Amino acid sequence: MKKILKASLTVLAVSLVLYLSVISCFAGSALTLAKDVTAQKGDTVTYTLYLADCKSPVTAMDAMLFYDSEYLELDKDSVDFHDLVGVIRNVDLEDCITFVFSAISKPVDFSKRTPIVSADFKVKKGGESAVKYFFKDLDCGSITDSASAKEFTFSCDYTAHTADGDKKTENLTPVLLDDKEKIDTYQGDFVNYEDGKGEQNGTDKNHTAVTGSPKDVVDVTKASSSEPNNNTTIIITVAVTVIVLTIGIVMILRKVFANDNGEQEDSAEKAVEESDENE
Repeated sequence: MKKILKASLTVLAVSLVLYLSVISCFAGSALTLAKDVTAQKGDTVTYTLYLADCKSPVTAMDAMLFYDSEYLELDKDSVDFHDLVGVIRNVDLEDCITFVFSAISKPVDFSKRTPIVSADFKVKKGGESAVKYFFKDLDCGSITDSASAKEFTFSCDYTAHTADGDKKTENLTPVLLDDKEKIDTYQGDFVNYEDGKGEQNGTDKNHTAVTGSPKDVVDVTKASSSEPNNNTTIIITVAVTVIVLTIGIVMILRKVFANDNGEQEDSAEKAVEESDENE
C-alpha cells in the first residue's frame, strides 16, 4: 500500500511540474499590449487609431505612432490611412511611423468615430509593450480659417490574429507618448491629453494636458555684437575680396597704360631726332 501511495505521489508531482512548465512557457511568450489585449510570439496584431467628436472638419494633422521594435516588428506594407488622401508618410524610421495630412481642397469630417491610421505588427517576444501616439498639430475649421482642435476624442482598437482566430478589443483609450525628451522635440501648437479628449470635452479625472518645452529658437536675423551672424561675416569677406581684386585690376591696367604711353613717347622722340638729322 505504501509503495502504491508513493508511486502515486511521484506521478502527481511530475505531472504538476510539467503543467507548471507549460503554463510558464505560454506566459513567457505572451505579450500584453493593453488591458485584456494579449498575443503570443509569432502572432500578428493590428492597431487602429480613431478620431471622433470634432465639431469642425479637420484641415490638417501632423502626428506619429511609436512602438518598441524589441517586442513588435512593423509590417510596412500594412500601414493604411483609410479615407485620408495625399498623406505624406515615413515608415522607415526606427520605432516610429510619422505622417502629415493636409486637406487642401476638402476638409475631412471626423464628427463620428473614423479611423485615421492602422498597421500590423508581428509579436517578437513576450512581455509588456504598447503602441503610443503623439500629435504635433490637429487643425480644424476651414482652409482660410483653421485653428488647433479643442474638441476631439482619440480611441484605438487592437485585433490579435491568433491560431484560434481573431480577437478584437475595441474603443480603448490609446496610450499617449510619455518620453519627455521626445515630447519636447515634437511639441507643436496642438495640446495632447492623457484621456485622449480635447480641452473642451474631457471630463475624466485623468484629463491632464501633456505638453513639451521646445528648445529656444535662435533669431538668426539679429547679429550679436560679440558673435556676428555667419551671413554677415560671409558678406563682409566677399566684399573685401571684391575690393582687393578691383584694386589689383586697376593697378595692372594703369601699369599697362603707362607702358603703352611710354613706348609711344619714345617713338615720337626718335622720329623727331631722325627728322633733325636729315635736315
